[in-house]
Amino acid sequence: MDSVFNYYRKENPKLGYKAGELFLDNGAYTANMQNIKLKRERIIEIQEKLDPSKTIPFDYPFKTGMLTSVMKKRWEKTAENIVYWQSSTTLDSSLVPSIHAWNKESLQNNLSWLQKYGNSDYLAVGSIVNSEFSQYTGFFGDRQPNKTLIDMLSYSIEAIKRITDFKIHIMGLGSSPLSIHYGYYLGIDSTDSSGYRRKAAYGQIVLPGTGERYVGNDTATFGGGVSMNRKELKLLHNCDCQICRINQDSLWTDWKSRAIHNDHVMKNERKLAKNLIKQGEETYEKYLNEIYKKSSLNYLWEYVKLKKKYNRISNILFGRR
Repeated sequence: MDSVFNYYRKENPKLGYKAGELFLDNGAYTANMQNIKLKRERIIEIQEKLDPSKTIPFDYPFKTGMLTSVMKKRWEKTAENIVYWQSSTTLDSSLVPSIHAWNKESLQNNLSWLQKYGNSDYLAVGSIVNSEFSQYTGFFGDRQPNKTLIDMLSYSIEAIKRITDFKIHIMGLGSSPLSIHYGYYLGIDSTDSSGYRRKAAYGQIVLPGTGERYVGNDTATFGGGVSMNRKELKLLHNCDCQICRINQDSLWTDWKSRAIHNDHVMKNERKLAKNLIKQGEETYEKYLNEIYKKSSLNYLWEYVKLKKKYNRISNILFGRR
């Protein structure tokens, strides 16, 4: 996963690494959060230059405090760009259009539009919010695990599967193993998040099958969390990332080392989720029962299972596909 934003000011954009399958975000979310205006043609130039496996047409995500009328206009501009990217760029075969909505009705209407006009196998779930969003003033970044998130995920995934035949990529989910599995269990196909870098910058490392621990930057208070020492880390897990193999102590002193470690853990969690899904829902659910029962987020896991069961019953009762 990479972003156009990282190359926007470079005269000759090119990858500084060898990519397998490159999913290139368009940079709109970061620019939106920083109140930076991006030029459409420059985004296209970078996307075509980097030649990604998948990339998102320039979209207009929402910000907290926006009025419904503003969010509606931003969706209209997003839809306009989807058509433009499909018809006027060389990226057609790699495009992943995004979906934004401000209530249930708009979600269904916008999905119906994408099913008709979106030329892709995938769609990316962006800003799906409710009527309270215009009054919300908190941080609107990586999707935080709570019942509101589960409601949004559950309803969005159910609507996408009912109205469209797209595979589902969700943006901003996946900074923690405990949150990423909610999405895969409910039915997403892929996800991305830059939260692993943010956690690293604030002294946090991600542990497989659980959450985060503080190992550096003792004054940091980002997201709460529990501190741990070197001895505790060695007892908790045996990580095979390039940092832990060579010099695990650098996790206490270097945020880049923590970022590499966190990225490695999250990639492994995504692979694990997909492998367990292939083995069947019963096997996946059994594994998740074990990891969540040790976590303070177990109550949300029970809620996730209820939502999935409810959606399944509703689809049978109302004849939804």
